[in-house]
Amino acid sequence: MKPIAVDEFCHLKFLSNVTFSPAGRTACLVVSEADRKKNGYRSYLYLRRNGRLKKLTSFGKESSFQYLDEDTILFPGKREEDGDNALESRWYRISLTGGEAELAYTFPIPVSRVLPLPGGDLLVAGTTFPGFEELYRGEKKDLAAYKKYRKDNEDYEEIAQVPWWWNGGTYTKGAYTSLFRYDARRKKLHRLTERNVNVSDAKLSADKASVYFMTTPVRPLLPLTGENALCRMDLKTGEITTLVKDGEKFSLGGFDLGETFAVVFASDERCGLNTDTDFYKLDYATGKLSLYARHGEAIGTSVGSDVRYGGGRSVKMAGDTCYFITTRFDGAYLYKLENGHISPVVEKDGSVDCFDVCGGKILMVGLYDMKAQELYDGRCRQLSHFNDARLRGKYVAAPEVLNVERDGYEVHGFVLKPMDYDPAKKYPVILDVHGGPKTVYGPVFYHEMQYWAGKGYFVIFCNPTGSDGRGEFMDIRGKYGTVDYDDLMAFCDAALAAYPAMDASNFFETGGSYGGFMTNWIIGHTDRFRACASQRSISNWFSFYGVSDIGVGFAPDQNASDPWGDPEKLWWHSPMKYADRVKTPTLFIHSFEDYRCPIDQGYQMFTALIAHGVESKMVCFRGENHELSRSGKPAHRLKRLNEITAWFDNHKG
Repeated sequence: MKPIAVDEFCHLKFLSNVTFSPAGRTACLVVSEADRKKNGYRSYLYLRRNGRLKKLTSFGKESSFQYLDEDTILFPGKREEDGDNALESRWYRISLTGGEAELAYTFPIPVSRVLPLPGGDLLVAGTTFPGFEELYRGEKKDLAAYKKYRKDNEDYEEIAQVPWWWNGGTYTKGAYTSLFRYDARRKKLHRLTERNVNVSDAKLSADKASVYFMTTPVRPLLPLTGENALCRMDLKTGEITTLVKDGEKFSLGGFDLGETFAVVFASDERCGLNTDTDFYKLDYATGKLSLYARHGEAIGTSVGSDVRYGGGRSVKMAGDTCYFITTRFDGAYLYKLENGHISPVVEKDGSVDCFDVCGGKILMVGLYDMKAQELYDGRCRQLSHFNDARLRGKYVAAPEVLNVERDGYEVHGFVLKPMDYDPAKKYPVILDVHGGPKTVYGPVFYHEMQYWAGKGYFVIFCNPTGSDGRGEFMDIRGKYGTVDYDDLMAFCDAALAAYPAMDASNFFETGGSYGGFMTNWIIGHTDRFRACASQRSISNWFSFYGVSDIGVGFAPDQNASDPWGDPEKLWWHSPMKYADRVKTPTLFIHSFEDYRCPIDQGYQMFTALIAHGVESKMVCFRGENHELSRSGKPAHRLKRLNEITAWFDNHKG
């Protein structure tokens, strides 16, 4: 048996966005893979018909799509040179009855979504640029003015809103999404929504006579929170009706359309920004909104893994039944809401990453049985075999459950044994701490952990207080570095006691994002680890305030304090406060375009350790963001994993 290779992820396929055709006779999904030659990723469309999977496209840039009708798929891409208009968006049509993809639509602005309307017209979600709101008309003079403005101001940034940048992107420049109608005969766009209103999550009614969508006002320096609304537009008259708005202790999270009513997801904010949503019923006939079912748990999967690329559906209304993915304890499952009652549909341990349902049939992309992603049906029967051959004959450690009793609750965790395990020998140990903190570790394939197990390490990981999947267990406001830290240390103690082959003198730790915060906290509060690796971390809540793209309210919400109301508390929760106590050799990994946990957070902690004579190293990645370990360029992902592994290997006693 061979170990999992450090570059194993480069040879795996990543599945996403599985979608049935309108009548359910076929289904399509995106299959992606690493492209080491170009140091990026290739994505293709695959069609499932009559129980068989067939590669539908071959250009390698088909990362999203939608059905135009039962026999036609649309997807965006740029298969020709940009020419004079780099803003231009091109959508291609491919027939499922045969033939090559052909250019179907060209739009003068970036378009993220198109929805077919009766008669051949389209409903289009496109980008509006402040000061150049008429670019959608496609006039050359407007484009020339925009290009001149960009060139004249390429050395400047005018901050137009808060947050002013997005992770891995750039300064927002106030751009937002509008709805347009595309006249297929004249090949022209017509604006449907007002200026300075950002639109998201647009869905057509069953009769395609109206569109439902979420809105947020776009105003200079207005934080993008607290003013969400669910609206409906009559596509014949253009009249817009506001159906539901954010209110005191009522925060909209999304919606989906059923046959006789819409389901609205909203939270009461009892646990701050991270409060999970409940289900509300919006009656089409009366417009009345009423509580439909309490849920209080996450929608979608929060189960961490580094073998995903792309997304997909986590909620789908079929008639008046709402199917949804929910994270419970250490897994992500498929549930349904019917007649106000929530019940399980798929409860197999692992993670439903995305799904679709049509005519009683279910397709899911899942992480099951310690395999990489595959396609499954509603009975968890494996329908694809993209990754089976690659992992055949490789050592994949089975996670052994280790739950630790605390003060009235359990800390759920797992242990991976090293390859060729011999209980009479001693093995080094790596504690891996997840991000979030509102995420979870579960019994799914995680490349970096399996790689370390193949190199002879025990790998241990758990879900301390603050983790997702257990209702208000995730509420850690004002507690960072207290009960969560104690949970982690208790889990380490329990692991060492349960597995005598673990070498406590060769104990290592790493984590990213919240896990990076916790790494920084750990090294200031214990010397039990021989070396640590802090990734995309937070070290100073003062300097983090107002800088992250996650929003100006995150630091005060999570710390129950701010720089003016209770500065002592904010500093108390900052790992920088304890940097003078650190003795543990620490590696810092950060990315220059990480705007979630900006790179200065790593700089500060690294510099503090150097100033106090602690062995440290910092490795920074250009062209990468907060997602380095999951969707970064293949060469950068390899560099990151090799740096962490070498740091631990070189510090073994």
